[in-house]
Amino acid sequence: MTRFVGNFSTQQLLPPWVSLRAKSWVFIIKVKRKCLQRYLNTHFNAAAPDQAPFHYEALNYTYGLMRVTQHPDFSSCHNNRPGTQTLSKIDIDWAYPCYRWRVSPENIRYDRKIVWVEPLSFDNNSYTMFSSREIWGTETNMAHIEVDESLTRGKLHIDMAIEGLKKFTPKSHSHLLGCLHIRVDTETQSTLMEQIEKDRDLAAFAGVLFASVGLQGQSLVTHDSELNTLKQFRDVFNMKVAVYRAIVQSRSDHENVSDIKIYDGSNVKLDFMWSQTMAESLHRLFGLRKKHAKTAERGHPGGTRSIDGHEVDWDLPCLNKDVVLAASFTSDIRYDVTGTLHTYGN
Repeated sequence: MTRFVGNFSTQQLLPPWVSLRAKSWVFIIKVKRKCLQRYLNTHFNAAAPDQAPFHYEALNYTYGLMRVTQHPDFSSCHNNRPGTQTLSKIDIDWAYPCYRWRVSPENIRYDRKIVWVEPLSFDNNSYTMFSSREIWGTETNMAHIEVDESLTRGKLHIDMAIEGLKKFTPKSHSHLLGCLHIRVDTETQSTLMEQIEKDRDLAAFAGVLFASVGLQGQSLVTHDSELNTLKQFRDVFNMKVAVYRAIVQSRSDHENVSDIKIYDGSNVKLDFMWSQTMAESLHRLFGLRKKHAKTAERGHPGGTRSIDGHEVDWDLPCLNKDVVLAASFTSDIRYDVTGTLHTYGN
């Protein structure tokens, strides 16, 4: 009586997912450790209602990745049928590695492992946005995203806009707001060793990063690409209470990694736009405040422009975030859910 009836839309995006010839741009950003630990404490370490048998701890080198991935050939390979019902999309997320300790009933920590978490995620395709929320439990938001390598020669230009509010007032109207603006000088390349010499802590982080991405021709089945997500559903009668909470374990494995390019962070301009919709995320995850915004420059250079034919409001305070290092590469990516680590309340 309770067997789920499958249909076209639900079968289309059952995991595992495969993305062929995906183009990725990663931007290494340094933030305060308290920002990284705060998310871990509120999402994984808090008792809700019971305590999970794990403790999550931020690394001592406090870097994270702003990742932009362009998927020209994205599909489900559920039941070993790859390449059916293919779509294209672009996603952007903020992710970083952390330690996950097992905790004994006597509250002793042991068996430390490095896993990744993803506090912020955006997607320009509604199919994968809703599938990510339902299957992985990620807090993925719908966005308009544009990746343009032809706007100016030697310049990569990435824009993202979301539906939101400049200010919360009784008369405020939701509309498309600029959220993220990235510009990269792609003609000036660097090497990883040059960047490590400038920032020694970067060497340790690079080791963790390459352990999860790998090099050309390598299979990444044994690589540390585990992602942990807090999956939860609200109680419709009490929106502050969850009727279901669980820690979900998944992987994103890269194969056939090629065309790796490294860029000095000084050749990257990464700006967030301040709005009431993004205020809490920008402050809690990156330590940014509205008072840090530039007074001379607001929003997108050159004023209002459109994404996908939709006019975007860029007239917002602009907050720059320094990039330590940037890289781009092409790969085939496989996304898969591997299990539920803990279900709260059982």
